[in-house]
Amino acid sequence: MSIPPHIVRYKFGLQEDGEAITYDIDTDFKLADETVDQSAEYPDWTRLEKNKCECCPLKTSEHTYCPAAIRIHSVLERFKGHGSIQKVDLTVETEKRNYSARCDLQSALNSMIGLQMATSGCPVVGKLRYMATFHVPLSSFSETLYRGISGYLTKQYFKQQAGEDPDWELHGLREFYLELETLNRDFSMRINEIEQNDAISNTMVIFFSASLIVADLIEGGLDDYKSYFTGESSESPD
Repeated sequence: MSIPPHIVRYKFGLQEDGEAITYDIDTDFKLADETVDQSAEYPDWTRLEKNKCECCPLKTSEHTYCPAAIRIHSVLERFKGHGSIQKVDLTVETEKRNYSARCDLQSALNSMIGLQMATSGCPVVGKLRYMATFHVPLSSFSETLYRGISGYLTKQYFKQQAGEDPDWELHGLREFYLELETLNRDFSMRINEIEQNDAISNTMVIFFSASLIVADLIEGGLDDYKSYFTGESSESPD
Protein backbone atom coordinates (compact mmCIF):
# COMPACT_ATOMS: atom_id res chain seq x y z
CA MET A 1 0.00 0.00 0.00
CA SER A 2 1.40 3.38 -1.00
CA ILE A 3 1.93 6.11 1.61
CA PRO A 4 -0.21 9.26 1.12
CA PRO A 5 1.86 12.41 0.57
CA HIS A 6 0.91 13.91 3.96
CA ILE A 7 1.70 10.79 6.00
CA VAL A 8 5.02 9.78 7.60
CA ARG A 9 4.86 6.22 8.95
CA TYR A 10 7.11 5.23 11.84
CA LYS A 11 7.58 1.52 12.56
CA PHE A 12 9.31 0.48 15.78
CA GLY A 13 10.64 -3.08 15.84
CA LEU A 14 11.38 -3.79 19.51
CA GLN A 15 14.21 -6.30 19.52
CA GLU A 16 13.85 -7.44 23.12
CA ASP A 17 10.28 -8.73 22.80
CA GLY A 18 9.83 -8.95 19.02
CA GLU A 19 6.93 -6.49 19.06
CA ALA A 20 6.27 -4.08 16.18
CA ILE A 21 4.52 -0.77 16.77
CA THR A 22 3.36 1.54 13.94
CA TYR A 23 2.36 5.20 13.99
CA ASP A 24 1.06 7.19 11.02
CA ILE A 25 1.92 10.87 11.49
CA ASP A 26 -0.39 13.23 9.61
CA THR A 27 1.68 16.28 8.63
CA ASP A 28 -1.18 18.35 7.19
CA PHE A 29 -1.56 21.80 8.74
CA LYS A 30 -3.86 21.80 11.77
CA LEU A 31 -5.41 24.31 14.13
CA ALA A 32 -5.28 23.61 17.86
CA ASP A 33 -8.71 21.95 18.14
CA GLU A 34 -8.36 19.86 15.00
CA THR A 35 -6.11 17.40 16.84
CA VAL A 36 -8.83 16.58 19.36
CA ASP A 37 -11.00 13.52 18.84
CA GLN A 38 -14.29 14.51 20.46
CA SER A 39 -15.20 10.87 21.09
CA ALA A 40 -11.92 10.03 22.84
CA GLU A 41 -11.06 10.16 26.54
CA TYR A 42 -7.75 11.87 27.28
CA PRO A 43 -5.70 11.73 30.49
CA ASP A 44 -5.99 14.62 32.89
CA TRP A 45 -2.42 15.83 32.28
CA THR A 46 -3.33 16.75 28.69
CA ARG A 47 -5.83 19.41 29.79
CA LEU A 48 -4.65 22.90 28.78
CA GLU A 49 -5.11 24.27 32.31
CA LYS A 50 -2.71 21.69 33.77
CA ASN A 51 0.73 23.31 34.00
CA LYS A 52 -0.10 25.49 31.03
CA CYS A 53 3.04 26.77 29.29
CA GLU A 54 3.76 30.41 30.12
CA CYS A 55 4.30 31.22 26.44
CA CYS A 56 1.06 29.54 25.28
CA PRO A 57 -1.39 32.03 23.68
CA LEU A 58 -4.35 29.64 23.83
CA LYS A 59 -7.17 30.45 26.25
CA THR A 60 -8.52 27.78 28.59
CA SER A 61 -11.98 29.25 28.06
CA GLU A 62 -11.78 28.29 24.41
CA HIS A 63 -9.55 25.19 24.42
CA THR A 64 -9.93 22.20 26.75
CA TYR A 65 -6.74 20.37 25.84
CA CYS A 66 -3.12 21.14 25.03
CA PRO A 67 -2.76 20.19 21.33
CA ALA A 68 0.86 19.05 21.73
CA ALA A 69 -0.03 16.85 24.71
CA ILE A 70 -2.96 15.33 22.82
CA ARG A 71 -0.69 14.62 19.89
CA ILE A 72 1.93 12.66 21.84
CA HIS A 73 0.09 11.30 24.87
CA SER A 74 -0.46 7.80 23.45
CA VAL A 75 3.22 7.51 22.50
CA LEU A 76 4.43 8.56 25.96
CA GLU A 77 2.00 6.18 27.62
CA ARG A 78 2.91 3.32 25.29
CA PHE A 79 6.67 3.53 25.82
CA LYS A 80 6.78 4.50 29.49
CA GLY A 81 7.90 0.98 30.45
CA HIS A 82 10.91 0.90 28.13
CA GLY A 83 14.54 1.92 28.63
CA SER A 84 16.21 4.67 26.64
CA ILE A 85 19.05 2.50 25.30
CA GLN A 86 16.79 -0.36 24.27
CA LYS A 87 17.60 -1.20 20.66
CA VAL A 88 14.93 -0.87 18.00
CA ASP A 89 14.79 -1.51 14.27
CA LEU A 90 13.28 1.72 13.02
CA THR A 91 11.67 2.08 9.62
CA VAL A 92 10.25 5.38 8.41
CA GLU A 93 8.13 5.30 5.26
CA THR A 94 7.10 8.32 3.17
CA GLU A 95 5.54 8.75 -0.25
CA LYS A 96 8.94 9.28 -1.91
CA ARG A 97 11.39 7.15 0.08
CA ASN A 98 11.98 4.90 3.08
CA TYR A 99 14.55 5.08 5.87
CA SER A 100 15.76 2.31 8.13
CA ALA A 101 18.17 2.19 11.04
CA ARG A 102 19.00 0.19 14.14
CA CYS A 103 19.20 2.69 16.96
CA ASP A 104 18.35 3.29 20.60
CA LEU A 105 14.74 3.93 21.53
CA GLN A 106 15.27 7.48 22.79
CA SER A 107 16.70 8.57 19.42
CA ALA A 108 13.83 6.97 17.51
CA LEU A 109 11.20 8.52 19.79
CA ASN A 110 12.86 11.93 19.63
CA SER A 111 12.71 11.86 15.84
CA MET A 112 9.00 11.03 15.77
CA ILE A 113 7.87 13.21 18.70
CA GLY A 114 9.55 16.24 17.15
CA LEU A 115 7.48 15.71 14.01
CA GLN A 116 4.30 15.12 16.01
CA MET A 117 4.66 18.28 18.08
CA ALA A 118 5.50 20.48 15.08
CA THR A 119 2.29 19.33 13.38
CA SER A 120 0.08 19.20 16.48
CA GLY A 121 -1.60 22.58 16.14
CA CYS A 122 0.45 24.00 19.03
CA PRO A 123 0.87 27.70 18.15
CA VAL A 124 4.41 27.75 19.62
CA VAL A 125 6.09 24.55 18.43
CA GLY A 126 4.02 24.90 15.26
CA LYS A 127 6.47 27.59 14.16
CA LEU A 128 8.65 24.62 13.16
CA ARG A 129 5.93 23.48 10.76
CA TYR A 130 8.09 24.31 7.74
CA MET A 131 10.69 21.79 8.93
CA ALA A 132 8.06 19.06 9.14
CA THR A 133 7.46 19.46 5.41
CA PHE A 134 11.07 18.39 4.81
CA HIS A 135 11.34 15.95 7.71
CA VAL A 136 14.56 13.92 7.94
CA PRO A 137 14.33 11.03 10.44
CA LEU A 138 17.22 10.68 12.91
CA SER A 139 18.86 13.83 11.59
CA SER A 140 22.08 15.02 13.21
CA PHE A 141 22.28 18.33 15.06
CA SER A 142 24.06 19.90 12.07
CA GLU A 143 21.35 18.74 9.68
CA THR A 144 18.58 20.01 11.94
CA LEU A 145 20.35 23.34 12.40
CA TYR A 146 20.87 23.74 8.65
CA ARG A 147 17.24 22.93 7.83
CA GLY A 148 16.02 25.27 10.56
CA ILE A 149 18.09 28.21 9.37
CA SER A 150 17.51 27.53 5.66
CA GLY A 151 13.77 27.24 6.13
CA TYR A 152 13.64 30.43 8.19
CA LEU A 153 15.63 32.38 5.60
CA THR A 154 13.38 31.06 2.84
CA LYS A 155 10.40 32.50 4.72
CA GLN A 156 12.22 35.84 4.91
CA TYR A 157 12.69 35.79 1.13
CA PHE A 158 8.95 35.42 0.61
CA LYS A 159 8.32 38.16 3.18
CA GLN A 160 10.51 40.47 1.15
CA GLN A 161 8.69 39.46 -2.03
CA ALA A 162 5.43 40.43 -0.34
CA GLY A 163 6.76 43.85 0.61
CA GLU A 164 7.31 42.99 4.27
CA ASP A 165 10.48 43.49 6.31
CA PRO A 166 12.68 40.36 6.21
CA ASP A 167 14.80 39.25 9.15
CA TRP A 168 18.11 38.35 7.53
CA GLU A 169 19.94 38.62 10.88
CA LEU A 170 17.93 35.71 12.34
CA HIS A 171 16.80 37.73 15.36
CA GLY A 172 13.34 36.18 15.24
CA LEU A 173 14.75 32.68 14.99
CA ARG A 174 16.94 33.20 18.05
CA GLU A 175 13.98 34.57 20.02
CA PHE A 176 11.93 31.55 19.01
CA TYR A 177 14.52 29.09 20.30
CA LEU A 178 14.72 31.00 23.57
CA GLU A 179 10.93 30.71 23.75
CA LEU A 180 11.26 26.96 23.23
CA GLU A 181 13.41 26.79 26.33
CA THR A 182 10.57 28.19 28.46
CA LEU A 183 8.19 25.73 26.80
CA ASN A 184 10.63 22.94 27.68
CA ARG A 185 10.46 23.86 31.36
CA ASP A 186 6.67 24.06 31.47
CA PHE A 187 5.90 21.07 29.25
CA SER A 188 8.29 18.93 31.32
CA MET A 189 6.20 19.80 34.40
CA ARG A 190 3.10 18.71 32.49
CA ILE A 191 4.38 15.24 31.64
CA ASN A 192 5.84 14.67 35.11
CA GLU A 193 2.41 13.27 36.00
CA ILE A 194 3.12 10.26 33.81
CA GLU A 195 4.88 7.31 35.40
CA GLN A 196 8.14 7.83 33.56
CA ASN A 197 11.39 6.05 32.93
CA ASP A 198 14.57 7.20 31.28
CA ALA A 199 13.29 6.56 27.72
CA ILE A 200 10.52 9.13 28.05
CA SER A 201 12.53 11.59 30.14
CA ASN A 202 15.56 11.46 27.85
CA THR A 203 13.43 11.77 24.74
CA MET A 204 11.92 15.05 25.93
CA VAL A 205 15.29 16.36 27.12
CA ILE A 206 16.84 15.61 23.72
CA PHE A 207 13.96 17.29 21.88
CA PHE A 208 14.22 20.55 23.79
CA SER A 209 17.91 20.63 24.74
CA ALA A 210 19.03 22.06 21.41
CA SER A 211 17.06 25.27 21.90
CA LEU A 212 19.60 27.16 24.00
CA ILE A 213 22.49 25.81 21.93
CA VAL A 214 20.91 27.08 18.70
CA ALA A 215 20.14 30.47 20.28
CA ASP A 216 23.75 30.82 21.42
CA LEU A 217 25.09 29.76 18.02
CA ILE A 218 22.97 32.37 16.24
CA GLU A 219 24.05 35.01 18.75
CA GLY A 220 27.67 34.14 17.97
CA GLY A 221 27.20 34.36 14.20
CA LEU A 222 27.35 30.58 13.60
CA ASP A 223 31.14 30.82 13.30
CA ASP A 224 31.71 27.16 14.17
CA TYR A 225 29.45 26.08 11.31
CA LYS A 226 30.47 28.58 8.64
CA SER A 227 32.89 26.30 6.78
CA TYR A 228 30.58 23.31 6.99
CA PHE A 229 27.43 25.11 5.87
CA THR A 230 29.20 26.90 2.98
CA GLY A 231 30.82 23.75 1.63
CA GLU A 232 34.38 24.77 2.52
CA SER A 233 34.64 21.77 4.81
CA SER A 234 32.99 18.36 4.77
CA GLU A 235 33.58 17.79 8.48
CA SER A 236 30.71 18.59 10.81
CA PRO A 237 31.50 20.47 14.04
CA ASP A 238 29.11 18.14 15.93
